[in-house]
Amino acid sequence: MKYTCPCCGYKTLEEEPPGTYEICSICFWEDDPVQFKDPDLEGGANEVSLRQAQKNFIVFGACEKRCARLVRKPTSEDVKDASWKQIC
Repeated sequence: MKYTCPCCGYKTLEEEPPGTYEICSICFWEDDPVQFKDPDLEGGANEVSLRQAQKNFIVFGACEKRCARLVRKPTSEDVKDASWKQIC
């Protein structure tokens, strides 16, 4: 069973978030429990906030521009969680 990445919404994590510190292969977000609880917090495991990382993923396919070369595009095998919602 895979679990949903809080940043991109794809089921890429091996353990249930928050707090796994796993890095999503699709967006490169590191699952941080503090940033999960406070989506506007910059710093912690990720330099940008979860809210900004979600916006970044839409624009250039990674949580941060500098991470774009480290990610992979979703494939037909990847499942987007239908119940996941972007933070507004």
